[in-house]
Order: sequence, then structure tokens, then C-alpha cells
Amino acid sequence: MWNSLKIKDFNLKITALNPIEKEYPIVDKDGNLLRRVSGTFTKGHFINDATGEQHEKALRLINGKALAEIPRTKEVKAERTKEVDVSEVEDLLIEKTYLVECDSLLRELNEKGKALKFPYSNGRGYKAYKTYIFPSKIYKSYLVMVCGTTQISELITEITEIKSQAKKLNEVELSIQNLSKAQAEDLIEI
Repeated sequence: MWNSLKIKDFNLKITALNPIEKEYPIVDKDGNLLRRVSGTFTKGHFINDATGEQHEKALRLINGKALAEIPRTKEVKAERTKEVDVSEVEDLLIEKTYLVECDSLLRELNEKGKALKFPYSNGRGYKAYKTYIFPSKIYKSYLVMVCGTTQISELITEITEIKSQAKKLNEVELSIQNLSKAQAEDLIEI
């Protein structure tokens, strides 16, 4: 889970933070599960194991509905956006970063000290991102757009729980080691 890294006289424990990948079941238009069959000499396809029916295209089961791929976001309506404190951006595990140019939005966000939060998809499959646009601290005349699927706080909570479980296991092992062990002489009279 973690690795050691020595920098100068400091011994560090480093843990990689990876996005939580969401998997959605592959289904047909009616929500029946499908199995992917890779192509060798023929094109790959999908099979409904229950009926044997073959499908060229599959959907994903999301929130109980069979849905097609998410199109690339081209417009975000005002009701789908939210102004948040710019510090909220720091909790996002960033997967993609974009440079954004829009003087009027830059002025507005600078005046308010806020970031704009909204859902975004680049149109490749079933991945949607939590997205923030905020004024760049380094490049004063630009905005930065960052996208991610995971909050760092989610991962830290998970790591903390794993550490807590490991500590409990270690305590149990120590208490077992301190128990008196039976000897052969205790079991057999000579």
C-alpha cells in the first residue's frame, strides 16, 4: 500500500492515490446482462447467456436503467453549476487539467474568490467527472479546469480504516503471543 522514500534525513511513507473506478454491468436495451466476446477473425460482440442472443452494441446499467454512452459535454446549463469555495478544489484527485480562456468568467470568479463546479464528460464511454473551473494562481489572465472522479478525502478515509484494522489485528496477534502455550508435559503424564 505504501512505499518508503528517504529525502535528506527524513524517512517518508508515500501512498499512491488512485481514482476509484466505477464499473457498470454490460446490458442490452431491456437491461438483460450481456457477456463480451472478443473477436479473433470476426468482430467482437456481446452475448446474452440466458437466451444466446448476439448483440453488436451494448449499453450499461446505471441506476437501474440501460443507458448509452455519455456524449461529450458541449454546454452546461446554469442550474447544473454551483459556485463553491476555491479551497474545495484541493480535495479533488485530478485526472485531467485544461487551460481555459474566458475574460468575463475570470473576472467574475476573481471578484467572488470562487470556483465553478459542474459535471463534465469528454465523450469517451461512461466516465463523467466532477469538474472545477477557477482562476489560475500562476497564470493571472487564465482559468484552469480540473476534472476527477474521486475526492482525496474518500481515499484518506479508506486508508485510515485499513490502518485501524491493521492496528487491531496487530493487537490481537500480540495478545496471542503473550498467552502461555501448552507443553507436551501438561497433556501427558509420565
